[in-house]
Amino acid sequence: MMVSFAKALFRWGMRLLLPFLGWRVPVRLLHGVARGSGRKVTLQAAGRQQWSKYVSERWFAEEPQVQSTVHVPVWRLQRYLHQQRLAADLTLVGIDLVSARLFLETDYLAVPPLVSCWMAVPQDPEVLGRESWKGESDFRRVRKRGYESHLSRVPADFDTFYDHFYTPYLAARHAAKLPSAPRWMLRLSFRFGWILWITEGGKKIAGDLLARQGKTLVPLVTGVLEGRQDILQRGGLAALYVLSITHAMALGCTRILMGGSQPVLQDGVLRYKSKWLDGLSAHDGLLSGNHALFLRWNRLDGPITELLSHTALIHHEQGGGFSALWAYPAHLPLTAESLQREVRALRIRGLHRFRVLLPGGVPKDFDGSPELSCTSIEDAERAGAGGICSLG
Repeated sequence: MMVSFAKALFRWGMRLLLPFLGWRVPVRLLHGVARGSGRKVTLQAAGRQQWSKYVSERWFAEEPQVQSTVHVPVWRLQRYLHQQRLAADLTLVGIDLVSARLFLETDYLAVPPLVSCWMAVPQDPEVLGRESWKGESDFRRVRKRGYESHLSRVPADFDTFYDHFYTPYLAARHAAKLPSAPRWMLRLSFRFGWILWITEGGKKIAGDLLARQGKTLVPLVTGVLEGRQDILQRGGLAALYVLSITHAMALGCTRILMGGSQPVLQDGVLRYKSKWLDGLSAHDGLLSGNHALFLRWNRLDGPITELLSHTALIHHEQGGGFSALWAYPAHLPLTAESLQREVRALRIRGLHRFRVLLPGGVPKDFDGSPELSCTSIEDAERAGAGGICSLG
């Protein structure tokens, strides 16, 4: 309870502080060639680079050239971007939510920096294990390897977890691009939570630092012994998902939070979690929970639809929740069968709408689900990025 209160207090403080820290917004104009087609494209990226970097990396085939960089007061940002709108194919603005509400117009599509996934705790894990869409293969691997688990509050276990599991795993997974969470902060969380240890033959091989928030079990960080990839390959990470269910039931939890992922349907981490997740929620990091990435295009066809075909963005929906925007690939024939196949491969649970941009009309005999919304590229271009959600 104390940790939850402290985190809420920090988040409230950050929300008030961020507009002052970001009162001068860097705006960069980037030139390069698009991944796949090799077309020359231009990106205007404003605000925190970390929030727009994953889109830039997915769009450009190689490191783009920086044509110019200027710093604009946040209260003049909208005017500057409007004046420069024809200079770029795509505009991305990564700023805090308070500044966005005060100084940015509504003609943008709002994308969360990260999106969190959660799964409902089943009444019977064995039934869950027989449902193929709920990780049947993971249950089978855990049983075959004989993995076991237990919760620990032993003080010495924290340093073991931090030094030999968490930091090596973080470095191996992200190639040292992400800083580790401070030891003191995770130690404070441990005092009010647990370490879930996964053991094989009595030896610790993986673990999660867990906290409980109301009826939700929250894995804060994950660790694998010395960051070893062979443990992941033989199901060590799957065991954390499978065996956490029994502990969640014993603690009286009704759902398990599965952490954050990039808001892209093709993201590998999200695809792995998709077989477990029952819903999506906002990521509550001190920075990610107070920022958004705002996206706007000048023309939707060509380079932008190409980007959206391999980078289907999860975005905020009017009235709350999340939807996804995806463009049907131009190189595929548009038939009812091919559209059904591609949609089935991408969709995940928890979306309010799955919006599909088509180069023409909906194929005859296509039978879509209620949350699926097919729109022509022409109609979407007329509506603009800020009007996509109004198209149904």
